Amino acid sequence: MPSHGWEFWRLVRIQDDSLAWLAATKPTARATIDQHKVWTLIPNRSIFIANWFVTEDHHRDSDFLWMHENIDVAEARRVALEVPDIDADELQRIISPTAEMTLEQIDRYPVVEVLGKRVADALAARRHSS
Repeated sequence: MPSHGWEFWRLVRIQDDSLAWLAATKPTARATIDQHKVWTLIPNRSIFIANWFVTEDHHRDSDFLWMHENIDVAEARRVALEVPDIDADELQRIISPTAEMTLEQIDRYPVVEVLGKRVADALAARRHSS
């Protein structure tokens, strides 16, 4: 299901079945760390950012916080518009790794590069209407 090397994941909270994240992985990336990372959509910033605690959850053997459902790019584009915005505290948590990655490994990709211009425009419109 990759799209330009990306695989997409709908992450739903185990405890209440609510949508938490749209995640993306790059299993064919050149660097081993990039094959391991999970990036999550930050809709109110229109970026995917390497998320150390989702990466940790994605590679656990048990006690998951989220159900990770592999989806295709068309479904990812729909899910992107449903992902809740995150606040500054949650963003700070993502960019302050305590495990899995170093600060230098917390990279980001613009939504337009991962999901295309239509999704980027829809997220921008959502930001402006809030």
